[in-house]
Amino acid sequence: MEDAVTPEEQREAMNLHLRQKAQEIIDKYGVSISFAVLQEILQDRRFVRYPVNIIYDSTRIETGLFIATKMVLADPNRQTDEDDEYIKQADRRYDFIVHEYFEGQPEKLVPLILYHLPTVNYGDIAIYEDAEVFASALLQMERDDYYQLVCDLVDSIPG
Repeated sequence: MEDAVTPEEQREAMNLHLRQKAQEIIDKYGVSISFAVLQEILQDRRFVRYPVNIIYDSTRIETGLFIATKMVLADPNRQTDEDDEYIKQADRRYDFIVHEYFEGQPEKLVPLILYHLPTVNYGDIAIYEDAEVFASALLQMERDDYYQLVCDLVDSIPG
């Protein structure tokens, strides 16, 4: 009889997986993740499981947050066409509702959006640690340095 996997082992496995995914993205897109490259990554279903929309509207996020991630389920009553037989439509999409302070500042958006990609791919099992591990690996930063970068960006929001 096999021993049960501990929560620590599960977390370690998830962290390893996230680092591997980050390396696969680097292998395909390079080490410099600009906003234009990020938009390509967001379209690549190998790395981002569901479509993502970026919406700028701080009235839809809690005070003190920079992004809210909202899952939107597909409309089961939507009209279909003959191509639907061959193309599997996503059953959901995610809206990243971003504080409008970051609109027009693409270099600041990259680390903030990367933080939320594990939620798109892994849902509720993704926690803050997963976000930090993935994004810091992709940006090739130490995790503490990445965390400080995110804090600094959030602190830069006026008001």
